[in-house]
Amino acid sequence: MVKIGFPREFEKIAFLFPEKEKQKDLFLMAEDTETNQVMGVIRFYYTGEQVTIYEIKMPYQGEGRLSVLDGMVRTLFFKMAEQECHEAVVKPSGNVFDEYFQGHQFKKTKQGLVNSDFPAEFFKPCEGCREQ
Repeated sequence: MVKIGFPREFEKIAFLFPEKEKQKDLFLMAEDTETNQVMGVIRFYYTGEQVTIYEIKMPYQGEGRLSVLDGMVRTLFFKMAEQECHEAVVKPSGNVFDEYFQGHQFKKTKQGLVNSDFPAEFFKPCEGCREQ
């Protein structure tokens, strides 16, 4: 089972972020509850109506890797929508996750990948609910 949440102690994810200046940043983590292994971490910051994802680290390389990423992103965006954020920026990374975000209506800009209304994209009703 996968648990997604904000890590209580930085030491659990320190091996992924050795830079001392990152210790005070905000993180969301996915962890395997059976092995207590870190599966993935998102480093982010939010202010006003914008959340910015600076880094995504995925030490887990097994089956379901993109499902873990999707769960982390949706959890983060749900929490940020509660904080009245509507715009999301993913800083340029050049990694395989860019395709995931572009598949969710993120557009490439100088800032990075941007979606100006991520709640509408990530939290739309299912097909059956839309017809009601």
